Parts: sequence; structure tokens; C-alpha cells
Amino acid sequence: MASSIRPGRLARILGAREIGVFLVILTLCVALAAPGTRQQFYSESNFQNLTRQIALLSIFAIGEAVVIIAGGIDLSMGSLIAFCGVLTGILFTRATAGMAFPAAFAITVAGVLAASVLVGIFHASAVHFLRMPPFVVTLGTLVILRSQSQLYTHAVPIQLEDDRYHAFNFLSNGLLFEGHPWAITVPVVILVVVLVAYDLLMRRSRIGRSVFAVGGNEEATRLSGVDVFKTKVFAYGSAAFLAGLAGLLYAAYNRQGDPSAGVGYELNAVAAAVIGGASLTGGQGSILGTVLGAMLLQVILSGINLLPSLSNPSEWEGTVVGAIVLLAVLFNVIRQRRQEAKA
Repeated sequence: MASSIRPGRLARILGAREIGVFLVILTLCVALAAPGTRQQFYSESNFQNLTRQIALLSIFAIGEAVVIIAGGIDLSMGSLIAFCGVLTGILFTRATAGMAFPAAFAITVAGVLAASVLVGIFHASAVHFLRMPPFVVTLGTLVILRSQSQLYTHAVPIQLEDDRYHAFNFLSNGLLFEGHPWAITVPVVILVVVLVAYDLLMRRSRIGRSVFAVGGNEEATRLSGVDVFKTKVFAYGSAAFLAGLAGLLYAAYNRQGDPSAGVGYELNAVAAAVIGGASLTGGQGSILGTVLGAMLLQVILSGINLLPSLSNPSEWEGTVVGAIVLLAVLFNVIRQRRQEAKA
């Protein structure tokens, strides 16, 4: 067919790294079609849950990728997701007590996203003006935000389960084309919007090109007239904004604002970004690649949970994620050395 995607056209759309990750995903999906796992992995419920988890991870992993491309890192994402989930519970329960759902919903979303962006601006300011290492700044907010989440709630989740919150819970638990075997969850639609927006921003806009430039050589970028602080605000603000959005969605999915949520999620975000081609030294990365990295990570974790030979598969998740990060970083190091040798 004339409209089919040929190999050359596919390479222009994705790139070699993205094609490689995509092929690995396809290989894993074929492997999980084995008799022992086929019925569970390809079930309607697992498809919906897997795509939901891919979407939720991808949303905040995109933010992590933007920061890494800019030459930084954000280790606070898991705690920020928990903090925004708790803030969602606080704002929404109070707002719904005195006003109609649309107004309560709008106030909650605006309040949570504004708070998350402020965290991102703080990160950018501390890194740029105080010259503090991003690792230290975001590690500090990781601890502070987790502590504040527990203090506000006395370590007890804020429940969002009764009829007042049904429309809010639809954000993560709702289905489009419900009744169809391949119905999709609302987070998948939100991910598509985020993916298209940030892919265009990073590839087509001036601020996106500035993020790559700052990550590649900050001093040279500053001397060329680029506003480095503005670029860092965009990078860290995007990471925090998307973590706040993920916090809202996780609160809707779990039907509670849980101060213990999001533990270790920052490592998952880094893993997805690095698998997708982001270099931890900055200046390289791909938004679409990050989503494919999140997809690969979640397919692997889903496959582990379906293996009948493992008695406690969830306990292996940390080992798998850590190993994937190390392998992805090693692959990037080898690739960079080869590029330097050719140059």
C-alpha cells in the first residue's frame, strides 16, 4: 500500500535509538505470548492496566527527560507526586464541601499545578543562582516534600471514594470506548496531549533548542545570548509541572491522597529517559524515546509479575529497574566513546 510506513520513513519518524527500543518491546510482547502468560498478559484488564501505568509513568518521565537534557536531574519527583496527591485530597475535600464540582475541580487542579511549578522554580533558582548541584537540591526537596506530606496527613491517606469524587476519579479510572475489547483509559489521552506538546516544544521551539544547548555547553550558550535561567526554569518547571499532573492522576487512580505514594518513582523516570536516549551528561534525549522507554520498562515489570516461577515478583522490581538503568547508562557511555573516537 502507498500509505504504509516504509523502513526509511520509519527511521525519519523515530530514529535509530527509538526503533531499537520499539523492536525490543515487540520482541517482549511476542515472548509474553507463551502459553504460560498469554491469557493473562493479553487480557482486556491487563491491557487497560498496563496502558494506564505506561501513561502515568510517561507523563512525569517526560519532565525528567527535559531536565536531564538541560544537564540537570530531578530526584524529588516521587515525593512531589505524593505531595501533590495529598494536596489534591486537601483542596478537593474542602472545595467540594462548599461549592459545585466544576469549581472545586478547577480550584484543585489549578492549586496543585501552581504549587508544583513553584517547586520547579525553586529548583531552577537554587541551581542557577546559588550554584548548588541539582542532585543536592532535588534530594533535599525529596526529603522535605515527603516529610510535609506525612505531617499534613499524620501519615494517613485522605480518602476520595464517595459519590462526590466520582467525576474526579474518572481522570484515571475512566474508559473511552468502554465495552470495546481495546478500550483505552483517560491517562492515555492525557499522555498523547503531553507527548505532542513537549515533542513540538523540544524540537521546534526556541526554548526547546535552548534546553539542548544549555545541556551541551552552558557557558557557550550563555555567551551566545541565551537566557540560561529562563531555560532552566522551563526545564525544572516542566519536570515539576508534569510530576504535579501525575500526582493528580495517581490520587484519582488510587482514590486517595497518599503520603507514602511515589516511593522510587524518580528512578523509574530516570530509567525511562535514559532508555529513550537521554544522556546524563546533558544535551541529548528524546521525548518520544522517553515514552518508549517507559513502555519498555512497564512491559518488563508486567511480564515479571506474570511469571509463575516467581513467588514474590514485586520484590524483584527494584532489582530490574536498577539493572536497566545501569545497562542503559553503560550503552550511552559506549556510544559516546565511539562518537568521540570517530571525531
